[in-house]
Amino acid sequence: MILTVRHTFMVTGPDLDTGSQHVRFFLDTTRLVRYDLVEIDQEHSICGTAPRFQQELDLVVAANQAILAELLGELRQEGCRQLDDLLTLPQGFQSKLLHTMSHLLDGFFGIDSRFFDLDEDSHRLTAKRRQQIKDTPDQCWLIGITAQSAAEQGFEKK
Repeated sequence: MILTVRHTFMVTGPDLDTGSQHVRFFLDTTRLVRYDLVEIDQEHSICGTAPRFQQELDLVVAANQAILAELLGELRQEGCRQLDDLLTLPQGFQSKLLHTMSHLLDGFFGIDSRFFDLDEDSHRLTAKRRQQIKDTPDQCWLIGITAQSAAEQGFEKK
């Protein structure tokens, strides 16, 4: 079985090709995930000067927040309702939920990342990046990708 995921990366560069090269280099060299196939999604790769840039950016940033909310809901269903509950959190499914949430909060790219700013190592928009989008939108790119991996191999590098 083939597993497919989609990510959108924020990068700085003069054009789509340069931005795409940054994304490919990152995915080729990161120790966090491994994909068998990566395709640049032209339809969802947008320069900061494009009229739909902000709308697309808002969507992908919100997607990360939605994943966090979903994971938090699952953690609550498993009995973790307050911070003190973390002290007795069982190793296994519950700790994996927390681990994934931590990655989305601390800037470690993973298969659950819908939006990732390569320059800022962040799943969110930093104040610095917001200013850059305002000052030099022609240098800011959203690069959408579709990535695949064979299910028996998994996504994470070992």
